[in-house]
Parts: sequence; C-alpha cells; structure tokens
Amino acid sequence: MPVSPLELHRAYRRLFESADGRAVMEDLERRGSFMRSTFSTDPGRAAFDEGRRSLVLHVKHMLDQTNFINLKEITQ
Repeated sequence: MPVSPLELHRAYRRLFESADGRAVMEDLERRGSFMRSTFSTDPGRAAFDEGRRSLVLHVKHMLDQTNFINLKEITQ
C-alpha cells in the first residue's frame, strides 16, 4: 500500500531527528558533496557525484516541514 507524501515526510523526520539519524545525515552530506562543487573534467565522475548530491538534496527536501504545510491543511 502506498504511503501518502505527508506520512512519508513524517517518517523521514522521525528517522533523521534521532541521534543516529543526525549522524547518518552528516555522513551523507560529506559523501554526497552537499556543500561543495561536484564539478569534474571527467563527465562520468561529475554525473556520479551529482547523483549522490541529488539524493542528499531529496532527503533534505523530505525533512523540510515547509514543503508539506499545504498537505497538512488538506488532510486536517
């Protein structure tokens, strides 16, 4: 059964608000080039690094409550 976007957001928050979740997020940010350029003269390397960064950005999006305010209003 599919999970609603709001419930998925809540699951991400429960997971990443724990001490272990924060440690994992720090590791993902470091490995995923979150705060640095993914530029490379090797196109394959650049695409690989940008893919990693994209995943970190997705997790950050899912953790940001402002992205789900309208869904809360609809479901209440």
